[in-house]
Amino acid sequence: MRALKGVLPVAVSVGLVLAVTAVLWHINSIAAGSYHLVYFYLFPVALIAALYNGRLALLGTAIALICADYFVQKPLYILGNDNPLEYGDLFCFAVLAITAIGFIRGLWRRHASLGAKSRSA
Repeated sequence: MRALKGVLPVAVSVGLVLAVTAVLWHINSIAAGSYHLVYFYLFPVALIAALYNGRLALLGTAIALICADYFVQKPLYILGNDNPLEYGDLFCFAVLAITAIGFIRGLWRRHASLGAKSRSA
């Protein structure tokens, strides 16, 4: 049972990123190559950071980068881009995700410390 407790957050994190990938892949196929879809991955990454921890959110960010490059950005199903601006999108997403993870984790730590102070007072 203890092993399941450790595996469940990883499975949920990967599942969230893969679910967003499926939605973005579908949008990309309908909209004929929409640009900047990679930034929608910030939602599951922020949720993972809020629910679990920063390390899982970083894992989600890495998986999101790979999925975005492979399934969303053109050429599809190849880890590589024809357009150098798409590498810029991936880089900006990574910087935004890392910043958001740090910000969210800081908010949770502050919230937890304020809650502990109010309970002890």
